[in-house]
Amino acid sequence: MHLRRLVLFPGVALLLATASLAAASDVLELTDDNFESRISDTGSAGLMLVEFFAPWCGHCKRLAPEYEAAATRLKGIVPLAKVDCTANTNTCNKYGVSGYPTLKIFRDGEEAGAYDGPRTAGKDPGLHCGNSGSHCSS
Repeated sequence: MHLRRLVLFPGVALLLATASLAAASDVLELTDDNFESRISDTGSAGLMLVEFFAPWCGHCKRLAPEYEAAATRLKGIVPLAKVDCTANTNTCNKYGVSGYPTLKIFRDGEEAGAYDGPRTAGKDPGLHCGNSGSHCSS
């Protein structure tokens, strides 16, 4: 019996450690209830990048690890957030989200434009607005 407990304990410890790592995220989760209050919590650049997504969306699933890596890389500079549009329809409708993932840049709590820059964390992290490709920095 003692041997069995010793064998099971490392497995349980590994599972708990993995679960706690998976729970830690630098991407802010926004909802209908907290969107307006949290969208002004910008970093030193005065900007926030928000991903509007659906959990079933294949493109969203592929973007998730890159978005998480970018959030970690830009932590304290530009916060990255996400909104699950299947659970927060009011916010997604308000900002005209019709496809997933939709990435929008907010400056000082106001929508500044669509993000159309790179979608990989290793590329230029500059925030690009709209079709012109101009940077959204102030």
